[in-house]
Amino acid sequence: MSKQTLFLFSLTVAFPAIAGLVRLRKIERSYYPFLIYLFVSVFNELLVRFAVPVSSRAARTIDWHLFNLFESIILILQFYYWKVFDHFKKLFVAGFVLLIVVWIVENLVVSTILKFNPVYLIGYSFTIVLLSVQTINHIIVHQNQTSSLSRNAMFIICVGLVIFFIYNIFVFTLQAKGISKTNKVLMTKVFEIRVYINAFSNILYGIAICLIPQKISRKNFFTEP
Repeated sequence: MSKQTLFLFSLTVAFPAIAGLVRLRKIERSYYPFLIYLFVSVFNELLVRFAVPVSSRAARTIDWHLFNLFESIILILQFYYWKVFDHFKKLFVAGFVLLIVVWIVENLVVSTILKFNPVYLIGYSFTIVLLSVQTINHIIVHQNQTSSLSRNAMFIICVGLVIFFIYNIFVFTLQAKGISKTNKVLMTKVFEIRVYINAFSNILYGIAICLIPQKISRKNFFTEP
């Protein structure tokens, strides 16, 4: 798969980002962290493609690690806005701080930000999957029987997150075991599949953005899904 094709597939994140920009003033504000995540994702894809030299592997690696840190923070913040931590606010703060500490220790103390460091990557991916599954279970249990899950924006977003981050865990685990060095052909195929999974998740996000309910009054802000 050529670099141009990879870039085009990565730009599928522009679909939900544009949809979010169009609906920005109308949609429920509890989804704003996810919109920020989409906007920054598009900006970062363009930045890496046009501003960072192809030959500068170090710059691309640093950008990747910094984006992973941002991704974990903004997505966990999104679950906070969805009241997943409503009865565990201390756990939210502790987990939030722990993520940042682990990232700093692994990338700046124990190792270097210029290397592949799997502990944080696998850890935060696993965290996002658990939070998404918990949210999906909550939606299914409390879903109004007159409405469809296929039109529930929160449900669709969580499904996309589960699909993408479960595959991320698989990929990062293979890399941690050194498969990328011992079997480059296998890893190339694994990464190509990841490109399609990322695009599929972005399409799900785009559909979800179009289904996000309109703003509600401040009195009813952050209501149950």
